[in-house]
Amino acid sequence: MDVEVEAIKTEMENAETKIISDIPFYIGTLRGKSAILARCGIGKVNAAVCAQIMVSVFGVDEIINTGVAGAVAHGIKQNDIVIAESFVQHDVDTSAIGDPVGFVSTVNKIYFEADKDIAARLKKAVGGKAHVITGIIATGDQFVADKAITAAMRERFNASACDMEGGAIAQVCTLAKIPFGAVRCISDSADENASMDYPEFAAKAAATCSAMVLEFMAE
Repeated sequence: MDVEVEAIKTEMENAETKIISDIPFYIGTLRGKSAILARCGIGKVNAAVCAQIMVSVFGVDEIINTGVAGAVAHGIKQNDIVIAESFVQHDVDTSAIGDPVGFVSTVNKIYFEADKDIAARLKKAVGGKAHVITGIIATGDQFVADKAITAAMRERFNASACDMEGGAIAQVCTLAKIPFGAVRCISDSADENASMDYPEFAAKAAATCSAMVLEFMAE
């Protein structure tokens, strides 16, 4: 979200801007470390394009993806933090030819595992500021606002949360052998109330994530 990018960009030193594929990339120093910052946009294609540019053009050492998500697992509430253990793409379905739902044939995987060290550092960055869950995040090209869909993600993939970008970034990083991590702040319940909850909580959730990223970089 724009609010996330602005919060982090404000803290960057000596920032320069380079636009590639219509995405502004901010190149500078963040908490004393070289960093590239970008807002990928909504959806898996936008996210994959942005992540691949990070890898191919800028040669990043690791990718941290931050954003908001809908709650899937029981007991997860708005403003809780979910740190990715792994991602699954819940809308990939070639089951008609015998594959399990979520199976990505190019890499023959269902789950794309996040880097354990990055996940641990992200959890440390939260400190005691929020309730933290480490779990599976389900990605798909839809804003989920249906409890039947969340129930299916919970039962099929044991997902804790759902988003629209992380699984694509995870796939790019896996193919490029780049360590990645992801943090999500829960903005809505991913059920029939999601469209009403999202506008109220998304900005606050995004601000929480931005603060975490800055703390992570400081560490």
